[in-house]
Amino acid sequence: MRHRVSIVNHKGGVGKTTSAVNIAAALGELGRRVLVIDLDPQGSASVMLGVAADGEKLLLALQRTQALPVTRVAGAGIDLVAAGPELVKARQRFTGSLGAELLRRCLTQTAGDWEWIVIDCPPSLGILTHNALLASTEIIIPVETNFLAFAGINQMMETIRSMQSSNRDLALRAVIPCRVHSRRKIHQEFLARLNSLFPGKVAPAVRENVALAEAPAHGQPVLTYAPGSNGASDYRQVTRWLAGN
Repeated sequence: MRHRVSIVNHKGGVGKTTSAVNIAAALGELGRRVLVIDLDPQGSASVMLGVAADGEKLLLALQRTQALPVTRVAGAGIDLVAAGPELVKARQRFTGSLGAELLRRCLTQTAGDWEWIVIDCPPSLGILTHNALLASTEIIIPVETNFLAFAGINQMMETIRSMQSSNRDLALRAVIPCRVHSRRKIHQEFLARLNSLFPGKVAPAVRENVALAEAPAHGQPVLTYAPGSNGASDYRQVTRWLAGN
C-alpha cells in the first residue's frame, strides 16, 4: 500500500517541516522506501536534507505535467523533490481546479516504488497546498501546544471536508503535538483536550529539544545529526506509531 501524506498547517513555526523531514528519515531507518516532496517555495525541507535548489525544475514539471525531478539524498536513505524560491511563481501561474490537479498528474508520470510519499506543504491554504491535498490520501497536522492551535485545527478540518468532494480518499491520519513540556499543566490540559477531540488520532508528543533547532543548520534530519537526542527519539516513536496504524 502506498501512503501519500501531506504534512500541513496553515500556520508557520509549528514543526511542520521538522515533522515531515524527520518522519521521512525515521521511515527510511525502518527500511521503508520514501519520497519527500518539498512543495514550499521557502525550500526548508530541501535545506534540512542538505539540498540547495531554486525550485525551477519542480515548477517546470508541474507546468508541463511531467515526471517530477527526483534526487537521492545521500546518507538519509530517501528520495527528494526539491523546492526553492522559483516555486512561488506557481501562485500566479496555476489557478482553479485544473491548477490544483497538477501534482497528482505529475505523480502518475513519475517512476518509483515508494511506500511513503511525504509532502511538506507551505504555511498557507493556497494553490500549492491544494495540489498536495488532491494528491494525498492522508493528512498529518503538526500543532504547537497552545490553545490558539485549536482554531487552526478546525480550519484544517474544514479544508479537508471541502477537498473530499474532489478527493474522496483524503482523511486525517494524525495530529502531532510539538514542542511539548510534559510537566507543564497547560500542556497536559492541551493534550487531554486534543485526545478528546481526535480519539485515536493523536500521535506521541514531540518534546521541546534544542537538537531539533540545531539540525537544519547542518543540513541533516535530527536522526542523523543527534541520533541519541530526545528529538530523534520522539520522532522515531511518532513514526513507529504512524507505521503501525
